[in-house]
Amino acid sequence: MITVSRNVFIEAPVERAFALMADPAARSALSPHAKPIRVEIEGGESLRVGSVCHFRLQLDNRIVDYHTRVREFSRNRLIVSVSDTPVPFQIRLETRPEGDGTRLTHTEQFEPTEDMLHQALPPTLANLVLEKIYWLLPFLDPEYAARLRSEREEALANRLEENLERWLAAIKRHLESGNR
Repeated sequence: MITVSRNVFIEAPVERAFALMADPAARSALSPHAKPIRVEIEGGESLRVGSVCHFRLQLDNRIVDYHTRVREFSRNRLIVSVSDTPVPFQIRLETRPEGDGTRLTHTEQFEPTEDMLHQALPPTLANLVLEKIYWLLPFLDPEYAARLRSEREEALANRLEENLERWLAAIKRHLESGNR
């Protein structure tokens, strides 16, 4: 299981920060690594427990379609949603008052596939050779295979954390600039 979590202090009231988090289209529009094509809450209602959100995003050169369902919702405090993707992921968005502003925490959890772990590594010659025998490693050297998987998970988590930090920085700039 990979858990990626980052937080940011925003000089804006909790109500404004939470309102942005509860608007999947507005929140998605601030993502520096995904271009939203269509993001909407099923039925056009406000976000609440049970809400289904439809996402169609462009990530690099590919289009990704998926849905999320809100499992937990506490106004001005918490949104937890789970995806219906082949690799299910959970997103936890928390806002809490801090001084004259808001502490926003974004946490994602998922169980990565071998393909995701493979893509996390740079395409060096050593990595390309290792890929050819990777499926044998658990039989040949289980400890090395476990250590290698852990390194790959860490590489993937690091890449995702960098993306999350850029997204949170964009959210912070947006909210602190007074945009709504």
